[in-house]
Parts: sequence; structure tokens; C-alpha cells
Amino acid sequence: MKKCELIVPIILLLCLSYGFAKSQDTVKSFLIKGHLSGTTEDSVVINYQDVAGKYANHVKLIVNNEFTLTGNIGHPVIARIMFKKAGEVITFNQQDSRMKDFYIEPGVLILTGNPADLKSIKLTGSKTEDEFEELQSKTDPIRAEMKPLEEAFMKEKDTEKAAALHDGFDPYYTRIKKVTYQFFLDHPNSYVTLDNMKYCLSTMSLDSSKRIYNNFNNELKATIAAKELATKIQAITAVMPGNMAPGFTKTDINGKPLSLTDFKGKYVMLDFWASWCVPCRKSNPHMIGLYKKYKSKGFDVIGVADDDETHAAWNAAIIKDDVGIWHNILRGVNFQMILKQINNPDDLDEKYSIASIPTKILIGPDGKILGRYGDSYGGTEEDMDKMLASIFDR
Repeated sequence: MKKCELIVPIILLLCLSYGFAKSQDTVKSFLIKGHLSGTTEDSVVINYQDVAGKYANHVKLIVNNEFTLTGNIGHPVIARIMFKKAGEVITFNQQDSRMKDFYIEPGVLILTGNPADLKSIKLTGSKTEDEFEELQSKTDPIRAEMKPLEEAFMKEKDTEKAAALHDGFDPYYTRIKKVTYQFFLDHPNSYVTLDNMKYCLSTMSLDSSKRIYNNFNNELKATIAAKELATKIQAITAVMPGNMAPGFTKTDINGKPLSLTDFKGKYVMLDFWASWCVPCRKSNPHMIGLYKKYKSKGFDVIGVADDDETHAAWNAAIIKDDVGIWHNILRGVNFQMILKQINNPDDLDEKYSIASIPTKILIGPDGKILGRYGDSYGGTEEDMDKMLASIFDR
């Protein structure tokens, strides 16, 4: 079953376009020469991350269908390019349809095409852009096939029908994952690989992520982005089976304090879910069955909901799904801290490296993690059932 990804799309865009931290690269210059055709726009706008890691925004006039633009970058980065008329106001909602992304890199680059048809706009002279186009050529056809299903899923209001449609995404996601992973292996030192790893990490096994990172050359490993990727991989490793579960104290749905230490001597399952997550809600009946079967043998469940901004929906889902029989708390997300890339020690998703839901983590009586199920880092629901049976059905 495909998971509900937790990363907000706009955050993905920011991470991909502007990086995670200030760059410490050597200053390198680029020159874009624009040779356009049939344009009625009189200016070009380009946004990218400069060598200092700062947001750079340039506007250049187009004269006789031509323009030149220069800047300093430390290594290949994504630039967002948009064409407009003088005085034209483009709203935030319109920007995606008016912009096109390219990988720029140090050197002389040539931009051609008709701004009225963004698909015709091409950038040559950038090896990284060629790699980017290669990856897109393999994933875009799959996404095009999936589009009718996406549209049907977004329109469906019935929960059961939506769940059935959601399961249909699996074959497409599997194909995208396969070709993307192969691209990573074929281009181990590409900045396209590095940038995509920032958000593909949640869909890959831990071993695969380590393999991709270990394939990076010294130049790539020296970048801020690669160092942060290594830190994230280490954080995931720290919450895999065999390690001590991070402690926490929260206020439950009834306003009472709840600490992980309260469950010492018991087997406890942390069930990461959300009221808006169709696969999570679909899995609740199965977890209820396990809870009732093993509760008297020392098994407990703590539901950790990603509903900090939707308390009413959280309460309603707990009542409707009958999961008030166990403990329920909120993850503790703070979106302002996420946008500012500030670590939030109160966010249980950060503590346990939760990137997709539903994810379930089984903790033993001694506080050690015994199993992780549902996400790409752990096992399946069937593996979870087998683990619980091996513990309690003896």
C-alpha cells in the first residue's frame, strides 16, 4: 500500500531549488545567452541559489529576442526562469504555470525557444541539465499515465472509494522509484542525484540510501547538502531495531500527561497516522484486532497523529474508527520551524525519522526498538503480525 507522504510540496520545491544551508563553495561564474523566437514578453526573471547560499533574483530586458545574464554559483543549481511583460503582475498561484526549471552550472549556457511555449525552451551547455532531462524523460511518461487516476482520487469524496483508488497508485510509484534509483546508480556524482536524494530518501530502503551516498565522490560529499543527507541517514539508523527508543512526554487527548517511560515493562506500538491519511484509516481495524488480542498479555498502543492543526478532525476520526481504546497523542509539529529549517525536539516525527504514514514502531519492555513497519525503512504489516505472534503466541 502506498504511504501518505508527510513532506509538504512547497517545502520540497524550496529544498530542491534553494538548498538546505549556506554554501561554502568557491565562486564560479555562469553566463546565460538568450536567443529567443516569437516572444512578446520583454523581460526574463531568473531565481537561483548563489554561491553564498542566498536567494538570487535577477530581471533582464529582452531586446530583439535576445538577452544575457550572469551570476556566481558554487556548483550546479536549479534555476527557475519566467518570461513576462513590463508591469505585468503574476500571482503566486500563476507562477508554476509560467516558470520552467533548469540546472545551470559554471560556464557559458545558451537558452533558446519561444517563451509562449515553455516546452520549447531549452538550455544547452549544462551537463547537469542534460542529466536532469534524462531523468525527466523516464519519469514524466509514467506520471502522465497516472494523471487520470490522480484527478479521480482528488475528486472522490467517499472514503472507501478513495482508499480503493489510492491503492491504484502503487504500480506507478514502483515504476518511478525503479527508474529513479537506477538513474542514481548510473549517475553517482550528479547534482541531480544529490538534489533528488533530499526527498527520495523517504521512499528508499536505508541500505539503498547508504549505497547511493557512499557512491558520491569527495567533491559531492564535501557539499553542505551531502553532509545534511549523511546526518539524516544517521538519524534514521539511530531509530532502527536494536536501538533505544527516544523518550518523550506528551499530553494525551484527555489532557493527561503521557510519557514513554510509563510503558516500561510492556510492549508498546507507536502508531503514526493522521485523520486525513486514507491508508492509515484503512489499517485501523487490523490494529484494533491486534490490540484486543494481545492487550491482556502486556501489549499497548500509542496513536501518534499528524493532526496538530486539525484537532476537530483528529477527535472525529478517533471516535469514528473506535481507536479511543488506546492512548492518543499529537506528533507536535511546528510548520514555522520546518520552513525555517529549525530542529523541533518536540516533534515525534523528527525524533523517530517518520517520513511517511502509516508507520508503526514496536518498542520492547526494556525500551529498545524491536521492529519498524510500514515505511521504506522497515518491514511490512505481515512482518509486524509475525513479530507480535512470535512474542505473544508462545
